[in-house]
Amino acid sequence: MKRTFIAIAAIAAFLTSCQEFEPVVTFKYDDPANYGTSLAGNVVKPGVITPNCTIAELAALYKNGQPMEITDDIIIAGRVSTTDKPGNFYKSLYIQDESGAIELKLGKNSLYNDYAPGSLVYVKCGPVIDAATGYKTLKGLYLGSYGYKTGNYGGNGMVQLGCEDPTGSYETSYMELDYIIKSHVFRGLPTDIQPVEPVVIGESDLPAATATLAKCPYLGKLVTLKGLTYANESFTLLYINGNESNKNSKNRVFLSDKAWNIYTWAMSKTNFLAHLTAGDWDEATIGNSGDTNYGTVGSTKIDYVKETDPVYIENLEKSADYVAQVYRTVYGTSMPATADWKAEGEKLKEKWCRYCLVNNANGYSVSQYFNLGSKEIQLRTSGFSKFCDADIPQSVLDGKATVDLTGILTLYQGSIQFVVNSLDDIKINE
Repeated sequence: MKRTFIAIAAIAAFLTSCQEFEPVVTFKYDDPANYGTSLAGNVVKPGVITPNCTIAELAALYKNGQPMEITDDIIIAGRVSTTDKPGNFYKSLYIQDESGAIELKLGKNSLYNDYAPGSLVYVKCGPVIDAATGYKTLKGLYLGSYGYKTGNYGGNGMVQLGCEDPTGSYETSYMELDYIIKSHVFRGLPTDIQPVEPVVIGESDLPAATATLAKCPYLGKLVTLKGLTYANESFTLLYINGNESNKNSKNRVFLSDKAWNIYTWAMSKTNFLAHLTAGDWDEATIGNSGDTNYGTVGSTKIDYVKETDPVYIENLEKSADYVAQVYRTVYGTSMPATADWKAEGEKLKEKWCRYCLVNNANGYSVSQYFNLGSKEIQLRTSGFSKFCDADIPQSVLDGKATVDLTGILTLYQGSIQFVVNSLDDIKINE
């Protein structure tokens, strides 16, 4: 559907850049007692740090499209509502207080070792001042949004707290260095764990496209949605060549507006390759909306291939070994010994996109669409999560069963997105 395509067309950098779900290395400490001391120096007792601002008050300082450095001595606190242990969150966590929730971009894997769900987190958002000299030793954190877009089919995104992005591509960047994290983010005692209880909300509680935390207090919070029905639609954005810009229209394939035979929550690399070699996406068009003159995954226009990768064409015309190698890559099987390699080479010219996608294969996040009344929900699942290849039950696909979801409610360009912590957060109502 048009609204989905446009709303997600700008998601290119989102799905495979630093903003995307990436492989999550979940190292686990041998001694669980390390939980309180693994980042020594940032565990504090009650009363040592006193919050002077609610999360909602902090979020209200942000203006759309205007990321800002926090220059005042602002301190917030909240309970952790997410975990990256199953791999469905990447280098960030969400905290929430009574007023609202926010994403902290901590830039580290295996955050669950240091920030257990339900643990208390304090964030000193302003500049770091040396007590002895009074000089500023570290800038304040940056308040920004991910997923804001003006214009038709656009809308608000999710407010984040991180560092300044030196590239200017995003409104915030990750707190990559331990020094930065330890200077701004502090944890309560490991004995002070109070699990965040999800709030059950309904269709009327869901955010509008232009909602802010002030208008929808559930944004970023752990909530439960009940009775969702499958919308028979998924979305995945593929990149053809890993060496080309993700923002290049010629380098993108949108799987949208229907299911595309993707009936798992997301796709591992193995699952992705199985779809490709089966030809499930051969009809998918290359390019953005309004820029689709390059053919399809299974039938790429030869002029486009000649312009983009002339060596590919030349090698198919000159080398039987190269034709055999491309054949094996594209179809997942060896070329028959009796085949005419020149004739096969001609056929493989239009399979260039499939060839590139196989060579650039990776795990891919998928948005599976569900409906809650008249509202559409994008359930996003990482291709690197431990449950990415789990099948969606046939009863759900057939519309005979509904699902209940527990996870984080967010916005991306005004579209409602939902991220679960684990497969256990998806309940099937048979």
